[in-house]
Amino acid sequence: MKNKALSYIVVFVLVLISFFGGSYFEKQKIKTQSSVSSDALVNAIPITVIEVSDGDTFKLSSGQTFRLYGVNAPEVKELFFEEAKAFTQNLVLNKEISFEQEENYKIDKFSRTLGYVFIDGVNLNIELVKNGLARVVLYEKRAKIKYQDELLSAEKTAKELRLGIWKK
Repeated sequence: MKNKALSYIVVFVLVLISFFGGSYFEKQKIKTQSSVSSDALVNAIPITVIEVSDGDTFKLSSGQTFRLYGVNAPEVKELFFEEAKAFTQNLVLNKEISFEQEENYKIDKFSRTLGYVFIDGVNLNIELVKNGLARVVLYEKRAKIKYQDELLSAEKTAKELRLGIWKK
């Protein structure tokens, strides 16, 4: 009888240790994960912008051509082309950037890398739109994009203030 009672106590203690130990390690795992978000920036290796083609396209030190996702800046010969290009150059040219990508839209039909660019924590995609130097581009049959609300809000404000491409 003593052995049976001792066995129950040992099993009970092991269950408690297992429960509280598992909870402790799960909390540690959550702390670690929150410090490195699941939406972590894609490039772990430093990447620099070496050339800016226009407001939304540039060349990276990795050799990739990068296209900002969800926005469209003016093309050559369009109004505000030079301003959009200069804006992007001032923010990213010869600087280290980081970027995020949408899960399903990482490369476009021209083999350019697609994503959201961050320089010193600032989202370039949103900044271009906020300053009236790019339009928001959304596709009807695609899922909502990560920064859609922020981009649309920035575009609305730029339109109301008649900034850049919204001057007319």
